[in-house]
Amino acid sequence: MTQRSPRDPDYEWFGLAWAGRAADREIRAFLLDRLRDNRVTRWEDVRVAVERGEVTLTGRVSSTFARRAAEDDSWATPGATEVHNHLRVAILAVSRDGPRAA
Repeated sequence: MTQRSPRDPDYEWFGLAWAGRAADREIRAFLLDRLRDNRVTRWEDVRVAVERGEVTLTGRVSSTFARRAAEDDSWATPGATEVHNHLRVAILAVSRDGPRAA
């Protein structure tokens, strides 16, 4: 029995004709669209870098929830092989005096 290559025309209908990896710029563009569509991360300061499929997130976000949402979107992005979440949570003071005890 002979083995067939994934590039074999008989397998094109199965989706194996394109067995390549997504380019880094495509992964970055897709992830930026996801972050803009997400209500939690839409207005956050998230910078995205992609190198060989590895996504690195940097910047500041307003909550741990936004930090986690950005990481979840990164992992859900097709082509992302690893995610490095370097986002910092910036806690903003309500007033100059800081928080007050009740």
